[in-house]
Amino acid sequence: MTILPTICRRWTGWSVFPLSVLLLTSSWSGGVAHAQDTTVNPTASTQATVQTIHINGQQHYQHIDGFGASGAWSMDHIGSEWSDKNKNRIADLLFSQDKGIGLSIWRFNIGAGSTVTDQDIISDPWRRADSFKSAANQPYDWSKQAGQQWFLKAAKQRGVSQTVAFVNSPPVWMTKNGHGQPDDSVGSTNLKPDAVKDYAVFLADVLEHFDKQKLGFNYISPINEPTWDWNKAGQEGNRYNIDDIRNVLTALHTELQKRGLHTEIDAIEAVEYLSLLDNDQYAAFTGKAGSTYTSGNASGKYPGKYSEYIKELLGDPTTAKIIGNKISAHAYWSDQSNPGDDRLVRLRELVRDNLNRYGQNLTFWMSEYCILGDRGPGRDLTMKTALDVAKVVHYDMVTTQASAWQWWLAVSKEDYKDGLIYTDYQNPGDEQSILPSKTLWALGNYSRFVRPGAERIGLDGANNPDGLMGSAYYHSKDKQLSVVFVNSSTTAQTVQLNISNLPGGKQVKQLTPYITSDTQDLQRQSAVPVTQSYTIPARSVVTLVASK
Repeated sequence: MTILPTICRRWTGWSVFPLSVLLLTSSWSGGVAHAQDTTVNPTASTQATVQTIHINGQQHYQHIDGFGASGAWSMDHIGSEWSDKNKNRIADLLFSQDKGIGLSIWRFNIGAGSTVTDQDIISDPWRRADSFKSAANQPYDWSKQAGQQWFLKAAKQRGVSQTVAFVNSPPVWMTKNGHGQPDDSVGSTNLKPDAVKDYAVFLADVLEHFDKQKLGFNYISPINEPTWDWNKAGQEGNRYNIDDIRNVLTALHTELQKRGLHTEIDAIEAVEYLSLLDNDQYAAFTGKAGSTYTSGNASGKYPGKYSEYIKELLGDPTTAKIIGNKISAHAYWSDQSNPGDDRLVRLRELVRDNLNRYGQNLTFWMSEYCILGDRGPGRDLTMKTALDVAKVVHYDMVTTQASAWQWWLAVSKEDYKDGLIYTDYQNPGDEQSILPSKTLWALGNYSRFVRPGAERIGLDGANNPDGLMGSAYYHSKDKQLSVVFVNSSTTAQTVQLNISNLPGGKQVKQLTPYITSDTQDLQRQSAVPVTQSYTIPARSVVTLVASK
């Protein structure tokens, strides 16, 4: 998680036919649409201007692993202090495919123990974390982080298929300064050199325990935002140079192999996209030599290298194998497009180009994001922030070609743009308020319908950051087509879909729209014939779904 200012933080043979879409769930038919299908689209446009959208199932892009959010740190308090009724309401909003947005990835924070050691450094108790082991000579206490454990179980019970255990700092008893964040004195990293193996053993012990509880993790992320300096930060954190990173990844890989654990290593949760780039790509974007890169003030201030992560990790065959030819990064400070500094589109193009240098089968995860900088702080539960976020999701899916997209805090008590759901609850006895945001529902336009195992397919005709954006996904096992449109403009946009080359020679008969707007929260609409144009409301996110 990023420290926030002041408070936080793949088909064949088909005929082409027209279709309209937002996000829909509907029926596949073995033949063309029949003449008797005369369903009226209540939002059909009478406008003369209609955008033709071409969807091509022969154009294959990334495999989808899922959409998710993080359970740190608020979930410990909510999960251990709230009523069962209200906890289940939160869990349904996050995980249920009927009552909520159906997240398919859930992130669980393995704490370092700052609750005990860092009360003077981390003033907000909601930003501290317990550790399952308080000292080298102490036994594990699996009752710790009970609130997070409640939500981990709730996620599993509601069908969340992918879980990630992530770490911000090694346990405090493994750090040089005895705290859950570094200071200037510790050098390149706060992890003791002789504790690297101990750290790997600790993580493997945690993974084994949760496996035995039938709550096993699919991924373990041992390092978070290693470029940031994290000195006396208001949360747990740790920096690592490239050599430090390789030491941790190698030790953890060895320990997992030794125990026969199948949890995959997720790395490296880079703080933002610029830190991924090769020096020439960095220079092309910024006009500065790559060697001067100082994001987070780690590079140049401490020994070693803190940049060029794609090259250093995926360009090294040994390290690439350890992390499964996948790299993860956070999308902070990448949500605005300004003249000479287009971080929304151009920066993502460079990241994808940079990935392609080192292989065509590499996987990219956007593993954490919320809105920072000029558009924060300040809570906003409206479509304004929801559309800003949906725009980021769109370009991460179609330009960076992310296989997973994950939000930062699932629930926030802050006056900041960091939550999907907000609460004004602070302490036991306070009202357990639940305030869903439009950002929650807009993310749901992706997460509920673009399920793990789907693949992004070709869509042309909607890629305007100031107007209509669209992306299409097909799930072979479920035989479901999902098309997501983001209309950030103040004018309704009418589309006519032409779909070709979907699998098995099948044709779509009708589509079911789901709308998130100023007045609707992922609301299902009446199915519409694919032969009819469809009007996407102004300032909305719409999913059109067709299934067998």
